[in-house]
Amino acid sequence: MAIVAGHGRWPLALSIWALPALLAFMLWLKATKGKATLIQSAPSSHLPKRNFWRNQRAWELMLFFGIGTGAYTLVLAWLPPFYTSLGWQPSAAGFLLGGLTLAEVIAGLAVSAWIGKFNDRRLPLFTVLILLIAGLACLIFAPLSLALPASLLLGLGIGALFPLSLILTLDHIEDPAQAGMLTAFVQGGGYMIASGMPLLAGVLRDQFSDLTHAWIAMLLGAVLLLILCARFSPASYRQIDR
Repeated sequence: MAIVAGHGRWPLALSIWALPALLAFMLWLKATKGKATLIQSAPSSHLPKRNFWRNQRAWELMLFFGIGTGAYTLVLAWLPPFYTSLGWQPSAAGFLLGGLTLAEVIAGLAVSAWIGKFNDRRLPLFTVLILLIAGLACLIFAPLSLALPASLLLGLGIGALFPLSLILTLDHIEDPAQAGMLTAFVQGGGYMIASGMPLLAGVLRDQFSDLTHAWIAMLLGAVLLLILCARFSPASYRQIDR
C-alpha cells in the first residue's frame, strides 16, 4: 500500500495485467510439455521473386493498409484527450476508449467467422468503411451527444478493417512465400504511414486548438479508402503480377 500511496494507482493497475500473462504462460507450458516435435521447414518457392517496389497494386495495398491502421493509431492516441478537452473526466474518457476496444475485438472475431462467405471482399470493406466514416462524423458534428454511437461505430469499423486489409493483401498471391513477401511490404510501409496519423493530429491540434480538424482529415482518408476499395475486384488481383 505504501507503493500505491507514493506513486498513485497506476503501478497496481498495471501489475494486475501480469496475472493473465502468468496464467497464459502456465497453460502454454502444460500444452507443450512432452510434445516437442521436429518441424521440417517448408520448401522454398521456386517462383521468381517479384519486385513490389515497382508494382502499382502493391503500393495501393500499402496505402490502403496504412490509412486504415492510421485510424486506429489516431483514435488510440487522441480520443481520450479529445473528450477531456470537452469537459469529460479522464476516467469517463478511458471507459469510452475501453468500449471502443471491445467493439474492435468483436468486429475482428466477426470477420474471422464470416469472411469466407464473401469471395469479393469489396462488400464487407465498403460496409466497415461506412461505419468508420459514420463514427468520425459523430465526432465532428455531435461529439458529446453521440459519444457512445461514435465509439461503437469507430470500434466496429477499425476492428474489422485491419484483418480485412490483410486478407485482401493475401488474396492477391497464392504462393505462400511470395504472399509473405507482399504482406511484409504492405505492413512495413503501412505502419510507417499509420505512425504519422497521431503526429498529424498533434500538429493540427496545436494549430487550431481543437482536434476536430484531425477527425476531418481522417474522414477524408476514409473516403480515399472507399475509392481505392472500388478498384479491388477479384479480377484485378492479377495486377500484382505486372
